[in-house]
Amino acid sequence: MPRNARLRAYLVAATAVAFLIGVGPAAPAAAAATPTSSTAPDPNATLAPAASAPAAPSVAATPATPEPILATVAAGTATPARTSVTQADRVIAIAKTKLGRPWVYGAAGPTVFDCSGLVIYAFRMAGIARIVGSSHEVSAFALYARFKSLGLAGQTNGRPGDLVIWGGGTHVGIYLGNGMAISALVTGVRIHGIRALTTPFTAFLHTGIAQATSAVARTTAVARTAKQAAVVAKSATVTARRVTTTALRLRSSASTAGRVLSTLSARTKVGVVGTAKDGAGRTWYRVLVGGRVGWLAGWYTRSI
Repeated sequence: MPRNARLRAYLVAATAVAFLIGVGPAAPAAAAATPTSSTAPDPNATLAPAASAPAAPSVAATPATPEPILATVAAGTATPARTSVTQADRVIAIAKTKLGRPWVYGAAGPTVFDCSGLVIYAFRMAGIARIVGSSHEVSAFALYARFKSLGLAGQTNGRPGDLVIWGGGTHVGIYLGNGMAISALVTGVRIHGIRALTTPFTAFLHTGIAQATSAVARTTAVARTAKQAAVVAKSATVTARRVTTTALRLRSSASTAGRVLSTLSARTKVGVVGTAKDGAGRTWYRVLVGGRVGWLAGWYTRSI
């Protein structure tokens, strides 16, 4: 082959090889670019939402996302239901401040108490003394008799702030609820079960101070009590006046065995409506005091 022909053949072959080299890699590159539209797994796929600008608005614009958060905030900031402090709460709180205080007969505070004295003190300090009476003449028996006559005594449905009577009127305390009471025992003011005393449980005296409608019940009770007192006063004719010379018990009969209705302090003035002699020949006076009638040992009184 002539030299020029060989040179031309060499140049053609070289050109063909160069063409193949230039075209060959381009095809794989194009093929490698096509998987971007494939759904095959990609280790970097979790970064795609953060890197993709269009995706973020679409998620943020979804209204379902913030709703649970709004509901949670509303629940957390909701104002709780208001719990009002009842008169029973106040009476009980006052009585509890006297826990451990010693028992002294006829005492009504502020540092020593007997059973009715603690009741009188707690109700008086709570501003509702009219429910139980505020004088030293009030006794457990008198409270029991009064509430029973009004149909407000019973062995069931005790509510906080009610009174508790033991022994038919020999002891009184304040009911706390859940079978517990606070009262002035001879060992001092204590919290105890209503059936934990040696003296048997008798009744609850329903004061009505644990409920919102208690004002109506109290008004009715006070009105009925005042009416009964007026009837007693009208039926009893006072023939003389006397005054006690010492603290003295008002009894249901002309005898030291008579039930104690209340305890009168020294220098209490009473109206005499009758007299009687006991087995020892001593004079007893049937007297009217505070709208109630009872018997006093005459030798502990003097005429005025």
